[in-house]
Amino acid sequence: MLEGSEELRAFLWCNGDMPSLEMINSLGRLTPLFGVDGGTKKAESCGFLVEETLGDLDSIKEYESDSEMKKLNDDSCSDLTKTILELSKRGYTVFDILGIDGGSPGHILGIWGTMVESPEQLEIRLHHNNATSYRITPGNNDFQINLEKDQLFSAYALTKCEKISIRGARWELDNDSLNMSTRGLHNRANGGILSIKGDGIIALIIEH
Repeated sequence: MLEGSEELRAFLWCNGDMPSLEMINSLGRLTPLFGVDGGTKKAESCGFLVEETLGDLDSIKEYESDSEMKKLNDDSCSDLTKTILELSKRGYTVFDILGIDGGSPGHILGIWGTMVESPEQLEIRLHHNNATSYRITPGNNDFQINLEKDQLFSAYALTKCEKISIRGARWELDNDSLNMSTRGLHNRANGGILSIKGDGIIALIIEH
């Protein structure tokens, strides 16, 4: 099972490239599963039960799905952000998101935009075929995860961090300032607990 909170968790399937079966199986039982617009088609094509489809529904207009449909009309943010905001109003606080790789550069950057603009108290993980991305915010500060020695990871400041600390790595930071840059690319865990905390929004990408 995934590390993380025991709070109310939702799985979101987006309309990107099809995730590998190995990655899907690593997540355990995908329930409750919500489709983000056209992600429902891909989830159902793999035999998964989608409880509800959310978004502007422009990618699923003529598709017949067994899921409920919830149109979200806000044009100021992406379907993924709208879906997270809608479900957070229903009490969901932990989001495991798949189907996020591939597509246009704009859509890819939009995924990271969602990591920035979603409420800080929410726990968000992105599941790629070859990595898992964790969002660390001041709302879930002092993040810790157990990693094997030499496990490869990258840590990026999605927003400016006046103070960021990384412990348990080959290259550590101690209340350093960090902007969005390549400084956090390709670090290695010492083995054991990797801890990260900062006063901005951080993306921790752990390669598999």
